[in-house]
Amino acid sequence: MSARIGLASIDGSYVDQHFGSARYWQIYDIGNEASFVETRKTRPGCNGHCEGGFDAMLEVLEDCDALFVSKIGDGAALAMLQKGKRVFEAAGPVEEIVEQILAQGLLASL
Repeated sequence: MSARIGLASIDGSYVDQHFGSARYWQIYDIGNEASFVETRKTRPGCNGHCEGGFDAMLEVLEDCDALFVSKIGDGAALAMLQKGKRVFEAAGPVEEIVEQILAQGLLASL
């Protein structure tokens, strides 16, 4: 198993950003263990509800297989799924979420 994930976190400590307004993404490679790659900055896809408008964000997250956000609307989730991205709603410390991904084999099917 090997996957690259993006976690929406303004400070790198907690997954705390809604997909559509996420400005910072913590990028990790997940295999037998997790390794931090980098922090990426994006322009928020929208402010409030919107249809589409995620191209700039998708470009920054193009190499990510899965995204972890505090919330995501149905339209945005569908748009990500259509682009081959798995999206998960999660909230809490980044380290704990990454540990759960590893322990539960959450991305084993990627």
